[in-house]
Amino acid sequence: MKKAVFFDFDGTIADSSEGIMECALKTVQPLGYDISKYSKDYLRRFIGPPLSDCFRITFNVPEEKIQECVERYRVFYKEKGMYMMHTYPGIPELLKTLKSMGIKTAIATNKVKELAELCSQNLGIYELFDYISGPPKDGGVTKAGVIKLALEALKLEKEDVIMVGDTINDEKGAEEAGVDFIPVTWGFGYTEKSCKEDRRADKPDDILKYIGGER
Repeated sequence: MKKAVFFDFDGTIADSSEGIMECALKTVQPLGYDISKYSKDYLRRFIGPPLSDCFRITFNVPEEKIQECVERYRVFYKEKGMYMMHTYPGIPELLKTLKSMGIKTAIATNKVKELAELCSQNLGIYELFDYISGPPKDGGVTKAGVIKLALEALKLEKEDVIMVGDTINDEKGAEEAGVDFIPVTWGFGYTEKSCKEDRRADKPDDILKYIGGER
């Protein structure tokens, strides 16, 4: 049985898409972008990578404007965006079940650690995690890096852990960190069609079978 489950945050723990997308559009609009042309489906790619990469990938923001966008986005997000989210159905219950089984839980996210902690507190799930791992600043630590930080903080070996996430960024981070990975299909990246049926989670309870805790 696995000793711990690490979770991505955006798209895995919480549906934070509304706030993230609104803040992203509000950030690039002053640069002359026609924000009306970006669909919600297109903006899904903004969610997951480090924030600076999000502006490169989604809007092709010139390099000299990236830091300006990151700073402006942070202001908008702290004012409003971080409150525009909710946990996915079944996530709080899963976290409580894992706790009752003696399984450690952690968040391993590209979201800045301070924001991840604040968001978890706002959602009422902060106390359900043994550790929250995120970069001290945008891009300061890779996805593999935040996974390794959580391993060190909780004194776990790679084989003790399974990483759960909704995007290829999560999968690559898990691979680089040397931990097992399970994709979820309720977030912003993977779908039922893009994952093997015997190696995915379509609902939170499905994660239990991959740690040897199916009941």
